[in-house]
Amino acid sequence: MIATRSSLIVGALAALSAATSVQAADLGGSIKDDAMPPLMQQSAARFYVRADGSYATYDRPSIDIDGKFDMYNTKIDNAWSAGGGVGYYINRNWRTDFTLEQRFNADVTGSYQFNGGTSDGKFGLKSTLGLFNVYYDFDTRTRFTPYVGAGLGWVNHKTSVGSFTDACGCMSTIESGSNSSVAGALMAGVAVNLTGRGPSAGSGEGYAGGEVARNLYLDMGYRFLYLGEAKTGAVNAVLPVPMIVAADPTVSEIHAHEFRVGLRYDFR
Repeated sequence: MIATRSSLIVGALAALSAATSVQAADLGGSIKDDAMPPLMQQSAARFYVRADGSYATYDRPSIDIDGKFDMYNTKIDNAWSAGGGVGYYINRNWRTDFTLEQRFNADVTGSYQFNGGTSDGKFGLKSTLGLFNVYYDFDTRTRFTPYVGAGLGWVNHKTSVGSFTDACGCMSTIESGSNSSVAGALMAGVAVNLTGRGPSAGSGEGYAGGEVARNLYLDMGYRFLYLGEAKTGAVNAVLPVPMIVAADPTVSEIHAHEFRVGLRYDFR
């Protein structure tokens, strides 16, 4: 019985070997003469998500009251912001994303001359910013990828209740306000691939041939922001007599310079 089973196994192996040889002959050569089958390619990433934080300094803004008084010694304090977005790779070098962020409160201050005296004003400013951005990645074949970009969108400004204080001790309150404005951005930075390297030289668009899948990036860079203008509510005199003394003061030429850092994750 054991001899019969051994004969069957040997016969099966011989038949399999003969069938393989015939198939190889039909293809015009033996298996050992054929090149190794190509590696299965992994599809390129198309979509990504991102999370960012930034610290901004502001240029000196212009502030006018009723279009009659220009304030001097104007300033917007430094502030933080945080946000995120979703993006799409157009090809190896071009990508685009939409970002939404919250810009946290920054104090706005300034002074103006009225009736021979000086009045100092102060109120808070915070904003919600949405941008559609386009980027060009210079070198996608290494761990470090420099890029430049531009964005266009909108910003919604909200000002908190503030006050004007005169040298005489008279005080006026500044009501809160809200308005939207066009926004724009210019940016430059570098993305650091934390999980792999780019394709080896000479490889194609696929991810075989030595490319390690890219999944997570550290993104660091500079961004210049144009944030339009912000409007407060009316200015109301408290002392000596309650009354509206001015319409909405307007903060214009709001420009921010930011250092940004964040993470970007590719979906495959």
